[in-house]
Amino acid sequence: GFVLLPMDMVYMNAGSVRESYPEQMEKLALLKEKSQKDDGTLTHHIHPFVFVDPRRMTEDPNYFRFEVVKGKIVLLDCFIKEYIEVKHFSGFKIYPALGYFPFDGRLLPLWKYAAENHIPVLTHCVRGPMYFRGNKIPDWDQHPVFKQAMGNKIYVPLLLPERKNDAFSANFTHPMNFLCLLKKEFLALAIVDALKKDTTDIRVKEIFGFDSSTDPEKPMVKNGLDDLKICFGHYGGGDEWNRYFEKDRLGFSNELSQNPDTGIDFIYLKGTTTLSPGKPEQLWKFTDWYSIISSMMLQHPNVYADISYILHADAEILPLLKQTLQNKGLRNKVLYGTDFYVVRNHKSDKNMLADMMGGLDVADFDVIARYN
Repeated sequence: GFVLLPMDMVYMNAGSVRESYPEQMEKLALLKEKSQKDDGTLTHHIHPFVFVDPRRMTEDPNYFRFEVVKGKIVLLDCFIKEYIEVKHFSGFKIYPALGYFPFDGRLLPLWKYAAENHIPVLTHCVRGPMYFRGNKIPDWDQHPVFKQAMGNKIYVPLLLPERKNDAFSANFTHPMNFLCLLKKEFLALAIVDALKKDTTDIRVKEIFGFDSSTDPEKPMVKNGLDDLKICFGHYGGGDEWNRYFEKDRLGFSNELSQNPDTGIDFIYLKGTTTLSPGKPEQLWKFTDWYSIISSMMLQHPNVYADISYILHADAEILPLLKQTLQNKGLRNKVLYGTDFYVVRNHKSDKNMLADMMGGLDVADFDVIARYN
């Protein structure tokens, strides 16, 4: 089967695009249609996704329209409904490095719809050459949700100091951002930030059962996104897998070894039920992405990761991949992928397949390439 992932590059400020996003989607729909016989059976397994950018939601009112019926998201006639419910595309693709956080308020209702309907969200999660090329927005200098410690139990928004766009893009891509969807404690704070912006639909309060009446400093949500189906494309990147090896004296990067069933506790002080407001800062700055993603996979039933692109670096990642598959909680969460045709700059598909079969036994390969 082939998962086909489009890209919407209009809003990355890198110049005009040769083909519009709707044109690209129409071609994908035609390709999917041609893979079916008249009776609906498939001759080829084609699984195109819908690319999502919150800025297109703002620009095009007909892109994503919905109503809330008994707490559920029901799509009205719109672009998303056409491609998900009529043309039966298979999921949503996002690329935060193009200039947005995955917990952007405009995206939150869509993620609730995805969770309710078991629609997967595939996110780019590796440092790379694709990033927002325009002028940085001043609001980006601080993280909208996470805090940093200033001493004397004083916490302020986490500073994001990178000045050049290519370096700053990692702040959008960072896997910790997805805790702001998966963990209710952080999701509530993300909603607080979203409601400050004119672009956020006020109905998010109803959708998530948001309540700040008891304690404005500790808002709550009743209806979270704990079971949102997410796949971390590229599993954080080969550089972060190597960083995991090197972080042998930092506690958080040892949590997978010490707590193989749960990994890192993102919320509380170790061994307690006491909130640790300074922990996100430490994780953000000093912990490798492999450990963070693996811990989310262990803690949430529908979080996955694929090895696309990083697969070509077989000598570096295959030993850790083999070790990862020995963890019973991770074994069924790792997906095979290639990132063709980008990875063709390094190796052919046949070359990568041969490398993988040389590093994994048949049973391990079947798990990631067939069953998962």
